[in-house]
Amino acid sequence: MTHRRFTPHPLVLRRLTVLRATDVTPRMRRVTLGGPQLRAFERDGLRHPAFASPMFDDHVKLLFATEGPVEPVLPVQLAHGIDWPPAPTRAGRDYTPRRVGDGELDLDFVLHADDDEPGPAEAWARRATPGAELWAVGPKSSTLVPEDADGAILIGDETALPAIGRFFEERPIAGPAHAIVAVGDPSARQELALRADDLITWVVARPGDPEALERAVIALGDAPFAGRPYVWAGAESRALLPVRRLLSRTHGVPRSRLDITGYWHAREVEQTDATAAAGAARSTAETPVESPAAWFAVRTALQLGVFDAAEGPGSSLSGIAETVGADTGALGPLLDLLLSRGYLAEDGGLIRLADAGMELMADEHEREGFDGFEADRLLALHDLASALRGKGTAWAHRHGGSLAVMAQHDDGLREELAEQAGGLAYLMPALCAASPWPQGARLAVHGPGAETVADALRSAGDDARCVLVDHAADAEIHARALTHRTDDEVRAYLAGVEGVSQLILIEPTHADALSPHAAEEGLLHLAVTGSARRSADRLRELAAEAGWDGDGDHELGWGVTCLVLRAGARSATRTS
Repeated sequence: MTHRRFTPHPLVLRRLTVLRATDVTPRMRRVTLGGPQLRAFERDGLRHPAFASPMFDDHVKLLFATEGPVEPVLPVQLAHGIDWPPAPTRAGRDYTPRRVGDGELDLDFVLHADDDEPGPAEAWARRATPGAELWAVGPKSSTLVPEDADGAILIGDETALPAIGRFFEERPIAGPAHAIVAVGDPSARQELALRADDLITWVVARPGDPEALERAVIALGDAPFAGRPYVWAGAESRALLPVRRLLSRTHGVPRSRLDITGYWHAREVEQTDATAAAGAARSTAETPVESPAAWFAVRTALQLGVFDAAEGPGSSLSGIAETVGADTGALGPLLDLLLSRGYLAEDGGLIRLADAGMELMADEHEREGFDGFEADRLLALHDLASALRGKGTAWAHRHGGSLAVMAQHDDGLREELAEQAGGLAYLMPALCAASPWPQGARLAVHGPGAETVADALRSAGDDARCVLVDHAADAEIHARALTHRTDDEVRAYLAGVEGVSQLILIEPTHADALSPHAAEEGLLHLAVTGSARRSADRLRELAAEAGWDGDGDHELGWGVTCLVLRAGARSATRTS
């Protein structure tokens, strides 16, 4: 079973009130919040738990409106979750709670130079006075620090100071800690709760300096990485790319003891046409692509190993060609395009990774957009027109069979579907609270999200009011079992569920408007399944055709619905 490295929390929208605001340093303002909604409270007939933030790097999402009042852009509070309707003027920013206790919550805001245009959170913090209101959601989860860690290495810039400061105060790891903190000015240094065996290295560098943290980590040497240290890093996203490479490749820190998060993204003061195109082509899974040629160039480079060959100080064109087994003349146009898009750079005749290339190599999820399951979904769009005019799905036209059938025989595809379902962990408190099964029911769990759901039910213990079994169940939960199937496959799948009187489906039924890629996901769903995103009503229709009757549903949040079905006439005949 996969080790789950976080524990989810119920998502609650809270209205908080400013109690006071103080400047910790000339570059950091602390806003202390309070109000009845920090405690357990009731709103619109729904009861919500008290605010909880048990770990040092938790974060809450602060909500602002770029125009007009904030109330119209707030999410919808569900009984045990959050739903995000479309709101073009909504602006959300994530912040780490610096201190929680005594009915108060401290948030620290970095103050940039006066000539910089502040973002919505900084602008709000600058004018925050007692009595002002702030809406916040979260935390949605807390990181689980490895139990066997015998020390900690903390790496960050000013934006990470709240988490680093809280780490030293709360001590989730008993061993010594060494922190590296890059600040824009010596005045940004803070007094932290260090012990005698702790160390802190302050680095003064401009915000987002891509080399400052890298040099500081190199200067650490090998000694701090002996044993089993937990390594945490939070800073500007590109500044962390070389740090990630040092930690994972040079020092061999395993992923189970490594947490790296890009806290913010530096804004480019000037953009050439090439860097603008690089930003557009960075990942087709994440952002629109202006040039399909650029997408195929990156995909080809990944498949050949060009980016691996260009790591470090770089290599010549002939050297890269020899490494990847390609003809030098033929490889030239490919490298020219990657150079023009900012994935590669050329210095003194050597070709090396540029920022976009380093970012791509550091982010496994981003690479999926070019050479993996996400890329396979995109390639299916090539055959969408033919599929819409004829029969079958674009995926089947492209790959020779339906995704559901292929996943039965492909371990990699099954793992991809399970990974996509992993996000259900955040919604499990809502499922356990709803408990739509009879008390003490024997439950069997199936589908790509089975492990995530089963893990949550085991953790809930008696609160889940059920017993997990492998067979002879009273009811079955099927988690994201239908998302990758065609309508005909859904009917057949549901008709094949026998021996139980209750069937519980956990499926995405509408777009999560918090995602900027909801429209793209809708089209990709069409390419894979041959149908638009299935609403709860559509799923009930398909279930009825397979012999199941609707018996209520529960919104879990993020566009995911729990549909409860009971055996209809045909199913009742089978189960009797």
